[in-house]
Formats: sequence, C-alpha cells, structure tokens
Amino acid sequence: MRLTSVGPLGAALLLAASCTGVRPQATEAASPSALVVWVDVAAQDGGDGTEARPFRRLEEALAAPAPRRLVHLAAGLYPGPFVAPDGTELLGASAAVLTAKAGVTVLEAEGALTLRRILLQGGTLGLRGTGEVRLEDVRFSGQRAGALLIGQGGHLLAHGVVFEASVSNAVGVHVEAEAQAELLGCTFEGPWQRGVEALAPGRLVLATVAFRGAVTAVHLRGGVAELSDVSVSEGRGPGLYVAGGRVSLRRVQVHGHEYGLLTGTGAVVEAEDFTSTGADRAGVGVVQAKAHFTKLTVLQAGTFGGLQAVSSEVAVEGLLVEDTAGLGISTRDGSLRLDGARVLRTRDRDGSGADGVQLRGGTATFRNLFVGEASGACLLAAEGADVTLVHATLEKCHTAGLVSETRAHLAASDVSVTDSEGPGAVAISDAVLVLRGFRAVGTEGVLWAECADGAQVTAADVAGPLPALPCIETVRLPR
Repeated sequence: MRLTSVGPLGAALLLAASCTGVRPQATEAASPSALVVWVDVAAQDGGDGTEARPFRRLEEALAAPAPRRLVHLAAGLYPGPFVAPDGTELLGASAAVLTAKAGVTVLEAEGALTLRRILLQGGTLGLRGTGEVRLEDVRFSGQRAGALLIGQGGHLLAHGVVFEASVSNAVGVHVEAEAQAELLGCTFEGPWQRGVEALAPGRLVLATVAFRGAVTAVHLRGGVAELSDVSVSEGRGPGLYVAGGRVSLRRVQVHGHEYGLLTGTGAVVEAEDFTSTGADRAGVGVVQAKAHFTKLTVLQAGTFGGLQAVSSEVAVEGLLVEDTAGLGISTRDGSLRLDGARVLRTRDRDGSGADGVQLRGGTATFRNLFVGEASGACLLAAEGADVTLVHATLEKCHTAGLVSETRAHLAASDVSVTDSEGPGAVAISDAVLVLRGFRAVGTEGVLWAECADGAQVTAADVAGPLPALPCIETVRLPR
C-alpha cells in the first residue's frame, strides 16, 4: 500500500486546489507531517488510499498511523460510528455524509479535528470533541439527543455550520465547563430544546447566527458569553436565558418567544441595541440580576409587559416600549435607572388597567421620560418605592398621571400631564408626593390626596389650583 505524505506547504496547496477542482500532483517533502488519503464509498475493495485507488471505507483512512492526516471524502453515504484520532482533517465533496443509527455518536474526536464540507446525519449525538474542533460548511441533521458536544476544556471554532433539528427535546450545541466555543455565520433550524446550551464556559462567542424554531436559542449557566448580530425567532420559551453568567449582547433581535431575554439569579447582562418583538409574556425579564442596556426596544409584548425587573439592578439609556398587553415597565424591589425612555400604548386584557410604569418597592430614577396612552396610570409608585422623576411628559393617562401610594416616596420635577381622564397627580395610603415644577392640562384636576390615609404632599411651582387639604403643603422655591 502506498500513501502520500506532504509537508505543511504541500497540504495547503492541495487543499486550495481541491476547492477549485484542480488537484496538484503529490510531492515528496523533506519533513513529512501530514498523511493525505482519499476515500470513496463507491470504490472497489482493496484500494490503497491514493487518489487513483481510494479506500472504500473511512475506517481504513482513520486507522492509518500518522500524527496528522488529511482525508478527502468523495460524495456518498458513510455508515459509522467513527473515531477520529488526534490531528484528523476530513474534507468532503458536496454530499459526503457520515451517518449512524440511534444509540451511538456518529463521530468521536480523540483530539484535534477539522471538518470541511461534511454532513453528519443520525445517531444519538452527531459529534463529540474534547480538543480543538474546527468546522466549516458542516451540516448536522437527524440526531436524537444533540448535534455537537464540546467537552470540558475543549475549543470549538464553527463557521457556516447548519444545525437542523429533526426531533424536539434535543440540544444543538452543548458546551461544558471551561470549554470555549466560537460560532460564526451559523444557522439553527427546527425545534431544538436549546440551540446552544453552555454550562460555565470559559468563553462562548456567537456572531451572525440565526435561530429559527428553537424553544430557547441560548441557555447560559455561568461563564462568559458574547453575542453579536444574532436573530432568534419562531420559538416558545425564553429566546435567551442567562443565569449566573456574564453575557454581552450587541445587535440582537428576538421575535416572539415567551420572553425575548430572561435572566436568573446572579446573571450580569451588558446589552447594546437589543430588540424584542411580540413576546408572549415580557420583552425583557431581569430576575435577581444586574443589567445595563443601551438602546433597548420592546414592541408588542404580552401580559407581563415590556421591561420587567425583580430584585435586580437595572440601568437603561434609550428605551422604547410600544403596544404591550400589560405594564410598560414594572419593578419589584431592586433599583432601576432610566434615561430617555418612551412608553406608548399600554393596555390590559382583564380590565384591571395597565400602568405605563409601575414601581413596587426598591429605588428608581427617571430622566427624560415620555408615557402616552396608558390604560392605567402613566406612572405608579407603591409599596415603599423611592422614586425620583426629572423631566417627564405624560399624555392620555386613564386613571392619573402620577400616583404615589402605600408608603411610596415620589419626587417629581419638571413634569407635565396632559389630556388625561383622572387627576394630574394622586397621593394615597401613607405615601409621600413631592412636586417641583408640575403642570396638568386637560385633566380632572391638578392633584388629589387622601389625607385621612396618611398621604403627604409638598408642592412648589405647580400650575393650576390645588385642593385645600391639610396634607398638602405649598412651598416657594428659592430664587
């Protein structure tokens, strides 16, 4: 049997020529390092692995002793399972398919592995790797449990890979602790339970990746992840879920899903230009986590509202919430800081009224806020919330412009309320309301307070008549 060995330069020329359909003659190298063999499932038995007499079975090429091997696969169906030794590169024709029955892994990598133009079909798992795995123009389909698993400490670089789910409850890419994975220009199709599942990865990078149909596109528990130019659609769970990990999002869009983004305890999110459209519950749900958004857009969210934060630290510069079937912005405990927020058309499905902004407990600071067409109050502070509002315009608020209730403290400066069915501002139930530069036009009065319930109001530079109530104190601003 005569096999051809080439050095690094010869291997590079051979690979470049194979892409153009022209194969150079094999040359002898002074320091041979890569074994080059050919495999063709349609060939006759007894081949020697040369281009003229290729192997018929892939196992023969993988068993050939060499520190590195470049295997050319002709089009055809290659029944496995297979084990690739360290240093294996498989270069396929347009329809080179590795396949296996359910219950096994189609391809196991025992070290460094490179696949180009290969289809992996069937099996319980498509590919398992624990070393350096490089994939280019590879396609996975028909796996029962998952397409690709990168074991602890492994490193994946995937470019132009398609992950096609044939059954539900499977995982597209599973990345274990301390492993690293980069997916560039990849596509996930079908009902993956989780498109990418990462458990405390050393680093996970997704760039220009599309998910269509996955229940959850990315599920991160611990570790670090970076997502840029990612689109997610046609799923029913959280589009992105992050718990205990640190994730950076750049130009990410989620259409549909239960949540566009949902966090669990301990997550840290840094996002720029994130968009959620048509979420069944909330566009963004931040739970016991930290999040900083620059340019956050939530359109047509469901009953849990646009932006929902629970016991979290959230900051947003540039927020747009439109057409929610619940609250526009809601918090419970924690802290919220918004600069440049617009909330438009909040409505309710059960008739209870959907506030534009609802704050229960915790602290909140708003600057440059606009709320319009809220079926409840434009802004409500309750349950001991400490809220500061500077420069706001509130239009067409159904029940009231501002509401401070149940021990809340609401300080509003430079605020105008127009064309609202209720009062401009309301204070009830042991709440404190401080108005500085307040204007209400086209409302049912400027202010209402329930003194008997412990409400206290301090007003300065308020346009319009105030009711003569003992709990309302009018003061002059220093000149």
